[in-house]
Parts: sequence; structure tokens; C-alpha cells
Amino acid sequence: MALNKKANMMDGFDVVRSLDRAREAAARTSSAPPPPAPSSGPLPPAPGAPNPHIVKTIRPSQHTVRCFECGYEFKISGTTRTLYCAKCRAKIDMGDYTIDRPFTGEICTGGTVRVLPSGCLVNARVRAGNIILEGGIDSSTTLECTQWLELAGGATPSPRQFTARNLRIAANHSVRLAHKLLVHHLELRGELEGDIEATGLVDIRDGGHLKGILRGAHLQVEEGGGLSARVFIWPQDPAP
Repeated sequence: MALNKKANMMDGFDVVRSLDRAREAAARTSSAPPPPAPSSGPLPPAPGAPNPHIVKTIRPSQHTVRCFECGYEFKISGTTRTLYCAKCRAKIDMGDYTIDRPFTGEICTGGTVRVLPSGCLVNARVRAGNIILEGGIDSSTTLECTQWLELAGGATPSPRQFTARNLRIAANHSVRLAHKLLVHHLELRGELEGDIEATGLVDIRDGGHLKGILRGAHLQVEEGGGLSARVFIWPQDPAP
């Protein structure tokens, strides 16, 4: 007996559908992630997690020091009790001093000298990086500041008695100057009346008040600050 075998026939639609299925299977195979490789060491920290072995450091702040012997200015980082001028090698004391009683004599430091309300400068000469004056001062005393002079109470020295790069009037303190004042920066948290010329910024804070005449390069008045003065502002020429 002869065995008849019927041939399998595929039309065009079946061919196209088979090709689509083959492409989908190949795409699923190629996009599947590979299995993780075995690791004998610890897993790395997750993204964004703090690493306990990383320590953050803060760069010390820089400030300017001027040698009282030769007048040379240079910058230092951090704090130190003494140092030597980078130009003439003169020794510079960087200590801070507090005066809480009458003082007569001379102080020369690149640090800060603070005269408390109970202190008083009598026939003294004070040269410092910063001076905070809360106490008294007589007419024979002279002050020299390479950075900031802060008038915070007590007697008010005449501009002829002091030289200061920058001047600050503390809050709730009132100062009236009889002679013209020349400074770089002026910061007012209290009240100042006088003839002022500033080559830098005049900054009148909340509660501060300026009266008189002002000649300067830059003026900033915060909300709550007062200005009752004749003002002449002209920008300084940029450095060549």
C-alpha cells in the first residue's frame, strides 16, 4: 500500500508573521542584563551615600598684615602669635590685647586691641591690626589701624588722633566728628555725623544713620538705614 504524505504549505502572511516573532525573540535576548559576576570583596557604596573615609577640610581664612617698620603689606593664612615681615624680616607681634583699666604706654601688634568700658587710654600710642574702642581716650593718645577701627562707646577720638583703613560705628552708638575723615570702607550700624570721604564702600546697615557730607565711590543703604547728607558719589577709575 502506498503512503501518501501531504506537504505543509505556508502562505505569505504566515511567513511575515514568523519573521516578526523571530525579531522580537532576538531583541528580548540582546536587551536582557547579563548575570552579575561573583565578587569576593565588599560592595561599593551606593551612589550618593557618604564615604566614611573621606574627610572634608576647611581652608584657613586669609587676612592682610602690614609691617609697622617698613609699611610692607602681605597676606597670611590662619593664626599665629608672632611672625616676621616678608620684606624687612622685622618681628611682628600678632597677639590680641584687652585693656580694662587706665593704660599709658605703647602697644604694637598685628592683632586686635580692645578697650573695655572700664579701660582708658592716657598718653598712649596704639598700633594694631584692629582696635575696638568702648572706653575712654584722652587727647594725647594716637591710634593707628591697618584694618578696622570700631567706635563702640566711650569717648570719641578726633580724626587727627587716628589713622584707620576702615571705620565701623557700632549699633546704638552716636559719633560726631569735628574734622574731615578719610577712610577706605565705612560701615554704620550706629549714627555718624561729619564730613566723610571714602574711597571704598559706604555701607549703612539697619539702624545706621549718616548725617553731614559724603564723598565716595560706592554707597549701599539697607532697609532701616538712614541718610541725611549731601552725597557725591563717583566710581573710581578701574586699575590699568
